[in-house]
Amino acid sequence: MEKEVSISADRAVFLSDAHLNQDDMHSRNFVALAEKAADENAAVFLLGDIFDLWFGRSGLTFGFQKPVISRLQELRRRGLRLYYVEGNRDFYLKKHHEGVTFDAVAEVEMLAAVGGRKIYLSHGDTVNRADIPYRFWKAISKNRFSFGAVSIIPPAVFLPFADWMERNLKRTNHRYRGSFPERDCLEFAMRRFAAGMDLVILGHFHTERLQRFEETGQGKALAVLPSWREEWRYFFLTAEGKSGFRSYRPDEPLLP
Repeated sequence: MEKEVSISADRAVFLSDAHLNQDDMHSRNFVALAEKAADENAAVFLLGDIFDLWFGRSGLTFGFQKPVISRLQELRRRGLRLYYVEGNRDFYLKKHHEGVTFDAVAEVEMLAAVGGRKIYLSHGDTVNRADIPYRFWKAISKNRFSFGAVSIIPPAVFLPFADWMERNLKRTNHRYRGSFPERDCLEFAMRRFAAGMDLVILGHFHTERLQRFEETGQGKALAVLPSWREEWRYFFLTAEGKSGFRSYRPDEPLLP
């Protein structure tokens, strides 16, 4: 398990897989949600793949990403608590964005306490043990040697190559997301419950699932976040223990 980050909040919203790729309504509503969270004093946890492709190095930032990142940084300076767990389309964000864009960035997993409940957060891209091609891709793309190579390749050369690689990887992702790995997710959650977690939240699968384990008598639950891009849905948790999924609407509060 990664080194634990001490994170605590009274109320929070969680979203994943926005896959923003241009200045459109999806990007604008994403920023509007962050603004509303700042107004409501709610922490925001992003569980990866907010952009279709995101590299931490500033020279590898796409033009449409810059105003989104800039606005998040501004909101954070004004007091919004922002946390990020890297997804399969995020690369080397921790070095460049922790303490600048986000309060904390985790490369694999993050632990937090919201409303007194212990929460385990992960993008979820390694939960499906059958996705061997992706596991191989992650092993070679997310290590210090790859980071060193990316740091010296000119952006004009690297970005088109990265875009091509991502389009090819997307075919593999769709194949393994076509059937939700329910058993793998449940076993994954059970191991975290045994380690003392109350709530496990995952992204990646673009599928909205909420399974509460009432038989434990301890309020254990597994939440799998849908793709923000598809329905503008997110998960919330309050200090009073209320939790569930909601759709973003400009004229309504984020939390009940």
